Amino acid sequence: MLNIKQLMAFVGVYEERSFSRAAKRLNATQSGLSMQTQQLEQRVGIKLFDRSPRGVVPTFAGHRLYELGVDLIRRLDEADSEIRALSSGISGDIRIGLMPTFTRGVLAPALAEFMADYRNVKVSILEAYSAVLTEGVANGEFDFAIVPRAPHRDGLRTRLLGSDREILVCRPNPGLRHLAPVRLAELPPLKLVLPARGNARRDAFESYAELHGIRIATILSMDAMIATLEFVTHSDFVTILPETICVNDFDGKARSLHPIVGPVLTVDYAVIEPARSAMHPAAQLFLKGLEVQYRKLNEVWSRYDEGLAQ
Repeated sequence: MLNIKQLMAFVGVYEERSFSRAAKRLNATQSGLSMQTQQLEQRVGIKLFDRSPRGVVPTFAGHRLYELGVDLIRRLDEADSEIRALSSGISGDIRIGLMPTFTRGVLAPALAEFMADYRNVKVSILEAYSAVLTEGVANGEFDFAIVPRAPHRDGLRTRLLGSDREILVCRPNPGLRHLAPVRLAELPPLKLVLPARGNARRDAFESYAELHGIRIATILSMDAMIATLEFVTHSDFVTILPETICVNDFDGKARSLHPIVGPVLTVDYAVIEPARSAMHPAAQLFLKGLEVQYRKLNEVWSRYDEGLAQ
């Protein structure tokens, strides 16, 4: 029978591809992890890693054991979490990572309802862009995070949350009716405010712009959502944002919204969580509340689409 301590050591080394990095993450010693891994190889009777001065490379057997092992560790953690929840009720600390789209459009009503229902849960929330959130989940700093697109990384469990259209956001313009769809290729060269390169949505837009011949005058890099919205309101710069974050501007008073067509530009949202551990029951409930609010905002845009179709 597999030894769970040895298996957890193996999983850590597999995901980090390094004994030293795994030791730091697991708060263990490098020699201790090496010994645990060697004992596991002896137990299963097959080599799991090819070792070199530059790190470790999993063998075919190592890859397969990781797939089986990470699922086993997660199931054990799920059983432990469920039994604890049955005995003590919903309590504890949860840590959530959210992209700015969800902190502006979705978070407030979901958080208020959750805090009213679960007073014994302490909630910590960090707003950041996808790279920071992905790294945080991989390191076990968050119970889950919501990011654009699904990152490919060992140690993460990923599922699709939903998809949004991207919206051109600008200050009110008499020549461009609020909520009127736009073809970006037909507009004058754009003065854009976008997150820095490396952001998933920035990279996706630049690929879209190149493919569809969109003219760009300049791009101002700004990794600050509220500042971006305020700057757009007081300048001739525009930005590209998902429809969920734009719902607060549906009245068109501060900013004018224009769904992008010809073709539509979309963004997918993914829920990411550590693959090796069960999500805390309170975190599961909090995520469910976020999903409910996200669907409510989707309904606002669905009614807009129905109006266009009539």
